[in-house]
Amino acid sequence: METHEESIQEMDEVTPVPRPTKARNSPLAIVAVGMAMLVVGVMAGYFGRPLVTPQPLSATPVASVDTEPSTASAASDARDANPAQDNPSVETFMNTIVAETRHFKGSPDAPVTIVEFSDFRCPYCGRFTTGAGRQIDERYVEEGLVRFGYQHFAFLGPESLSAAEASECAAEQDAFWAYHDLLFERQAGVNAESLRQFAAELELDTEAFDTCLQSGKYTSLVRNETAAVQALGVTGTPSFLINGQPLVGAQPFEIFEQIIEAELGANQ
Repeated sequence: METHEESIQEMDEVTPVPRPTKARNSPLAIVAVGMAMLVVGVMAGYFGRPLVTPQPLSATPVASVDTEPSTASAASDARDANPAQDNPSVETFMNTIVAETRHFKGSPDAPVTIVEFSDFRCPYCGRFTTGAGRQIDERYVEEGLVRFGYQHFAFLGPESLSAAEASECAAEQDAFWAYHDLLFERQAGVNAESLRQFAAELELDTEAFDTCLQSGKYTSLVRNETAAVQALGVTGTPSFLINGQPLVGAQPFEIFEQIIEAELGANQ
């Protein structure tokens, strides 16, 4: 799977970690290649997991992309690349991913489940969360049509790891999603001090939050989840599974909308 600062070279924007640059490939080709690679990578990663040794956090994934192809073509390509339809093995795979996802919002009975693999320091993840992600919440999650999950893929260095750990400490006070939103809204200012300030802003028990964060109690959890996601074949952020169907990149809402609507129609 691919999507953050260091995606593969066939993907839309490909650059070493700090600054993505615009590639000249056609949007249609980019998404088609991305979908195909994501399907193959994730399925191979999942079914070959007993043979895979997860890499430590320092083994940085290789890419990040900001893909914004035309709405109709991207959604069509994503549907064409969908291995989930009429495929029990993909359904089993998605069920396993859901079982391993610790943070969800929305009804557990929603007909569509989206799981995002993300890094709090990834600028494209921030773009998704403050853009298409909010629209998905308003249009589908709040209406009970989509359940949305989050898995840590904290590969962009120590600040990524610290932010992910802080979100887990907020989760202890039932504030994972509120803290998640602040982390993405204030990405440019995320540091050790701001992690504590965010807790205070959300009126959390700051003493308990500080104790949790300083203890490092979630360091192994975040590292292990990151390694497990990488072992699945995910190589960048944000990456998504929508009822088992992969989607790569900070896509516009319209692309998510078409895929979600198709899944809703299929479940009627």
